[in-house]
Amino acid sequence: MEDCLDSYIVGACMHLLDLPDIDAIPSSYQPLFDILPEEQQLNYIAKIAKDILDKYIKITDEVLFISERTAALDTQTRQLQDMYDTRQQKYLCEACTKKFKTIGGLQRHLRKEHDWVFLEEVTNSSSKKDHIALYRASFMKCSLLLRDTNDAYKMGDGERILRNSKFQMLLSRIGNHVKYQLWLFRFMAYCFSLLTPRMAYEYIWNCTANLHSNLGHNIPNDNLVELLVQAVKKKVRAQGANATYESVRSAALALQIQEEITKNMQEECKKGRGGTRRPEPSKVNDITAMVKELQSAEIFDYIPGREFSKFPGFSEVFSRVKVTDLHKWLTDNKERLSYETL
Repeated sequence: MEDCLDSYIVGACMHLLDLPDIDAIPSSYQPLFDILPEEQQLNYIAKIAKDILDKYIKITDEVLFISERTAALDTQTRQLQDMYDTRQQKYLCEACTKKFKTIGGLQRHLRKEHDWVFLEEVTNSSSKKDHIALYRASFMKCSLLLRDTNDAYKMGDGERILRNSKFQMLLSRIGNHVKYQLWLFRFMAYCFSLLTPRMAYEYIWNCTANLHSNLGHNIPNDNLVELLVQAVKKKVRAQGANATYESVRSAALALQIQEEITKNMQEECKKGRGGTRRPEPSKVNDITAMVKELQSAEIFDYIPGREFSKFPGFSEVFSRVKVTDLHKWLTDNKERLSYETL
């Protein structure tokens, strides 16, 4: 996945700068780039990155479309809820004062008698789109999100983890990963609404743990729990038939102490775990070969009407979100949280 993403990025950059091969010099090369101040070099690279993002990844801004439609659905839902009379336990039509037991009956009445227009699901599948380009954009969106989320956990960057969870929740819904979707929704609900500012700050910035210190070596708390569970299981298996509740409890309580003793001994001896690390293999040849394949398939061009034979009518990944169903799911879970957290 990482190598494929790198090849897509390199290929997009070469297509943007009109490079015939990976070692060529672009005609729009910044003069005297090597002697420019570091800030100007970063600005030049950032401009190229933004152009790649706009031209090859953000072909359609489906996330903005989802945001706009959910905001409109929120307004529509509030209008209907304002018609509910708590004393009579019924919905009252403001135009003709008719009463309804359910919100569905009120909606049908408003649509039929008062020409209300309710937002419906919109599907936009056109054969004039370049479905291969949509495939490319979808792959790069998802893989870049994966890379950024992994990096956010390694760096312990709570704000980035929270920001990425919005996109992850949408992808979980598209893939029908119900438990992940619910967990991500509740994670955001706790951070934005349910916890006090101090507790939310602590929650965001304690999503990861660092076992061996050093920058970029954090792991998610879920992975830490799994490591501890596996360590306890290993000790229980070593006890064999002699394992009892008390012995397992002692093993679990002793794990952290044993880890601290091991760490202190390593620091005193100035010796780390394991031997010397292998040098990372070079990926240049692999990426160069993949870029050539992508170029020969004209992946980075936009040719309306194209599509893969194995993926006919491929649609952009975030366009698969059914906004009305998503809004109903969010509304139901907000209501559920309102009484579960009392």
